[in-house]
Amino acid sequence: MQVFRPARIALFASLLCWQASANEPPATDEHQETRTYSVVVQDIDYYPIYKADLDNNDYYGYVRDLLDAFARAEGLQFEYKVRPVRRMILEYTRGLYDFALPDNPNWNRDDKQGLDVSYSPPLIEFADGLYVLKENASLTAEQMTDYGTIYGFTPWKFEEQITRGDIEVITASSPESLIRMALAGRVEVFNLAAPVANHHFRQLDAEGRFATAAHLLPVSLSRYHLSSIRHPEIIARMANFLEQNPEIPQQLQEKYGFPALPSGD
Repeated sequence: MQVFRPARIALFASLLCWQASANEPPATDEHQETRTYSVVVQDIDYYPIYKADLDNNDYYGYVRDLLDAFARAEGLQFEYKVRPVRRMILEYTRGLYDFALPDNPNWNRDDKQGLDVSYSPPLIEFADGLYVLKENASLTAEQMTDYGTIYGFTPWKFEEQITRGDIEVITASSPESLIRMALAGRVEVFNLAAPVANHHFRQLDAEGRFATAAHLLPVSLSRYHLSSIRHPEIIARMANFLEQNPEIPQQLQEKYGFPALPSGD
């Protein structure tokens, strides 16, 4: 009769265990996210809210910091893809990216028709108003003939007047270009976010040159959201993150020197 020595018994047992484990699927941590998600962003200098550079695929500012904080807290990885403004929405709605930032339910509604787009709560609320040179502060709504905005932005604030042809839309590639056009008299009325306008007024040494034209359109609050067609579950996680960590966006807004919001919407 063959006798198994203890060493052989141990080796035989270990081989059986290895074979059994090899036939089982590898253990995974259900809370660990290893996938990298793509986030398409606009190729615009809209600092301090965000600034993107297509040539270097560089992206930074308030919304980048906030999304990175969410990613760290949730164990996610985001890869930012800088695209020209108009191409961004076309490629996004054709399914090339997981998320778009910034986005808003009022934007690009024709492109999104038939799509189920999920939106996070606002990542930022900011005063959004019209600006005119101080010497044009008495301009009336009846005298208004143009509306300056960033190329690719949806001019929904004056949609009816633009459709009728009463107001001409004049676009610029950046806030700096738009302000320079206004200084040169090439556009009378333009729209910018207050944090962005204040930043570029300082950069161009144009502080005190412009007035808000609240009589043409009351200053309102605009909102930027993270959106996704593919991942509503991560949008829900972002909503929970913002609810549980209200101090994070507040601290980031203080870091970037956002002006105080108006009391009314």
